[in-house]
Amino acid sequence: MGTFVVLLVYVLFFGFRIYNNFKNDKEWHEGLFQRHVQNEEYVHDPMLEAYISIAALMVSKDTASYREKILYLNSYFSKNFPRTHYDFGRSFTESLKNPVRPEVISKWLKRKLPLEKQRLQIMYFLAGISTVDGYMNKREMDLLKEMNTLLGLSPQDLDSIIAMYTQKQERTQSTESSKPRLSAVRIAQTIMGVSENATKDEIKLAYRRLVKLHHPDRFATDTIEQQKIAQQRFIEVQEAYELLEKI
Repeated sequence: MGTFVVLLVYVLFFGFRIYNNFKNDKEWHEGLFQRHVQNEEYVHDPMLEAYISIAALMVSKDTASYREKILYLNSYFSKNFPRTHYDFGRSFTESLKNPVRPEVISKWLKRKLPLEKQRLQIMYFLAGISTVDGYMNKREMDLLKEMNTLLGLSPQDLDSIIAMYTQKQERTQSTESSKPRLSAVRIAQTIMGVSENATKDEIKLAYRRLVKLHHPDRFATDTIEQQKIAQQRFIEVQEAYELLEKI
C-alpha cells in the first residue's frame, strides 16, 4: 500500500509538471502568455516576459553568481522595460520553477522579432548574463549555441558576439607583453568572422557586412540599451578592422 501511495504521488507530481509545461508551451505558441496578472494596474508585456523567461534559463545554468546576475537583470529591465506596476521578482521566480523550453520561446521570438538585428540583441542579452562573473561555463555556452541556432542566426555571429565579450575581459586582465598582441589579433579575426588566413579583400567584405548590420542609425527607434549595444558593437568592429588592416 505504501509503495502504491508513493508511486501515485510521483505520477501526480510529474503529470502536473508535464501538463504545466504543455500549457506554458501552448501559451507561448499563441502569444497569450500572461503571468501573475493581479489587477487592472498590472502592466502585461509579453516581450518582457519573454526576456525574463530566457534570462531564467541562462541563470539556471550557473547559479554560483546568482546575486550578480540578478543585479544585472534588474538594471537591464529597469532601463529597457520601465514599468511602475511590475513584479519582476515573482515573474522571474516563476520562470525558474517552470522553465519554458528553448525551442518554444525561440519560435515565439522569431515571430515577434522578424529582423535579424532584433534577434541578435537577444544573443547579446544572453551573452551579457553569462559573462557577468567574467566566465562562461559549458552549460551557458551550450544554451547560447542552442538559442543562436533556434533563432536562425549563424555560428559566425555567435562567435563574433562571444569574441566581443572576450575582448572586454582581455582589457581588464594584465598579461605578458607578447600575449595581448597575439590574443588581440585572434579575437579581432573572430569578431570579423574571418579565418586566420583571410585575405585583405575577405576582411574588407566582412567589415562592410558588419558595419551595415550594426550601424547605430539602424537602431535609432530601438531601446536605449539596444542603441548602446549597437554603438559598442560598431566600435568593436571598427577597432578589429583597423587592427587587421595593419597586419
